[in-house]
Amino acid sequence: MFNEILLLDDDRFMQKFVRNLLSKKYTVYCSSTIEEALSILEKHQIDLVITDINLKKESGITFIKEVKDNPLKSHLPIITLSAEDSSAKKIEVLDLGVDDYISKPFNPTELDIRVKNVLSRYTKHKERKRIEREERKSFKETLSYIYENKSLIGKRGFDIVFSLSLIICLLPIYLLIAIAIYIENPGPIFYVSNRIGRDYEIIPFLKFRSMKVNADQLVEGLLQKNSYSKIENLEDITPCDTMITGDEGFTVSEKVYKAQKNRTTFFKLENDPRITKVGALIRKTSLDELPQLVNVLLGQMSVVGNRPLPLYEAEQLTKDTTVERFNTPAGITGLWQIQKSVDPFMDSDKRTKLDNKYAGSRNTAMDFKLIFKTLPAMMQKEE
Repeated sequence: MFNEILLLDDDRFMQKFVRNLLSKKYTVYCSSTIEEALSILEKHQIDLVITDINLKKESGITFIKEVKDNPLKSHLPIITLSAEDSSAKKIEVLDLGVDDYISKPFNPTELDIRVKNVLSRYTKHKERKRIEREERKSFKETLSYIYENKSLIGKRGFDIVFSLSLIICLLPIYLLIAIAIYIENPGPIFYVSNRIGRDYEIIPFLKFRSMKVNADQLVEGLLQKNSYSKIENLEDITPCDTMITGDEGFTVSEKVYKAQKNRTTFFKLENDPRITKVGALIRKTSLDELPQLVNVLLGQMSVVGNRPLPLYEAEQLTKDTTVERFNTPAGITGLWQIQKSVDPFMDSDKRTKLDNKYAGSRNTAMDFKLIFKTLPAMMQKEE
């Protein structure tokens, strides 16, 4: 895109000459009066002004002053092109802030070079100002973000220091657990599953493997032994006479439908046959959770927060009464994790209320309090 130049000169032959000289590189607008020149300045994005000083009925100096007095145009570079060659006049004009002064007659190549140099300086200056504006804007936005999210930023800083320190200190324990897991039940040392965290983002959730290698395949057959379930067996429910119709004409007893709909979200078993001996030990002491320090270090989780959930559990909590739990970072420990050491088989309603409570009232003091309560809570009655 060409730079745009305004030429103010009341000699039509000079207008034609300068326009023909510069139009190969620039867009040139010619004017014969100050009024006409000011109109062009308002209508176009002019990058450079070239003006004569001695106009027939007006003064080029008056035009220069009007441009420099206009806050929106004062930054424009100006070159004077005039037959006036006295040192006093040059000094007067340059003192007004004019960027260059060319006397008539002039060498066309000289004009071309001076125009190029002035525009180059102007372009660099304009770009520098743009960058400065962007930097100021970015700095203000950063300060605003820090102010508005200072608790989250402080939380993230603590997470990095805390998780990295523990990982380094616990490396020998990591190694011993890994060896024990593999000796009892050869296979992967870590168990990785997709979990749902803050704002329903998927987290690659890490744990030491505490179950047999094919544990996930056994879940469906064990659902009716779920410790969280308020209704142990749907087959025991006697259908009622009231039938309700769903999509495609499907009908079902209203009593059975409501019972199935109200089945618990969370899944847990007492005396889970899938757990290995080493798994039972590391679960009882919560050592199976140690790999989640890596999740914390990577920013996928926080030290304190709501437990990240499997997809099949999380999808059932996207309701008005439960979705609040997803408004806070997923954590290794939290209100529910502390409470379950006292009430290991609390129902899903209690668990959901604890998650919502943390999400709605979380603060730094609460986080530290929960961290200090975590160590005694690690010695659990079951998993």
